[in-house]
Amino acid sequence: MSWCQNDIKVKMHSHNDYHQNIPFWKALSCGFGSVEADVLLKNDTLFVTHGASEIISNRHIENLYLQPIQKMIRLGMEVNPTLQLLVDIKSEAQPTLAKLIAVVEKYPEIIKKKNISIVISGNRPEVSQYVEFPDFIFFDHQSLEGVADEIAWDKVALISLNFKKYSRWDGRQPLTEEEYKKIKSIIDKAHSLGKSFRFWGIPDTPMSWETFYAMGLDFINTDDPVGLSIFMDKISKR
Repeated sequence: MSWCQNDIKVKMHSHNDYHQNIPFWKALSCGFGSVEADVLLKNDTLFVTHGASEIISNRHIENLYLQPIQKMIRLGMEVNPTLQLLVDIKSEAQPTLAKLIAVVEKYPEIIKKKNISIVISGNRPEVSQYVEFPDFIFFDHQSLEGVADEIAWDKVALISLNFKKYSRWDGRQPLTEEEYKKIKSIIDKAHSLGKSFRFWGIPDTPMSWETFYAMGLDFINTDDPVGLSIFMDKISKR
């Protein structure tokens, strides 16, 4: 099944991908290189949910993401050179990470694929503790300040910031020159640290997508994977 035909090699990020009617597979079909899942540990199970009050018993990290990724590998369905599973932890960091590691270790095919990364966002341990985690676990850094410990810094896969802290732009008219330069400087700063960069909370509009593509944003964030994929495919053919 295919929702999109997209040949563009831009990293599109499916924000809160589990809200899609077909989690993971829709994003994969649309050529996405990154999907995001909120995860909460309860009763020794990693539920995919934003909060405890929203838990649905049959929606957990294994059946929504790890099993599909394993199936993708076995069927040779990888559509991007890399795939990022961004796990936004909503429960306490250490016990949730311990459970996540134990669960992921049941999928050696995923661990062996060096082009597939599991990146921890949300509740995270102290940066100094990053080196204690397995090679297949990476972290989302939410600051434009680097980390002095080079080994810990190597565990950082990307930098993510909340766009709304920097701008009120609604994505429906062009940015002013001043705003454009301000936002571009943030992206450039992240790149100067040697990391990929993502804004979350960007306007989810065609003008926004095109603007951030032109700026060189590494991951374009969306709740509309089909719309973004189709739009970006058109841009690539101009």
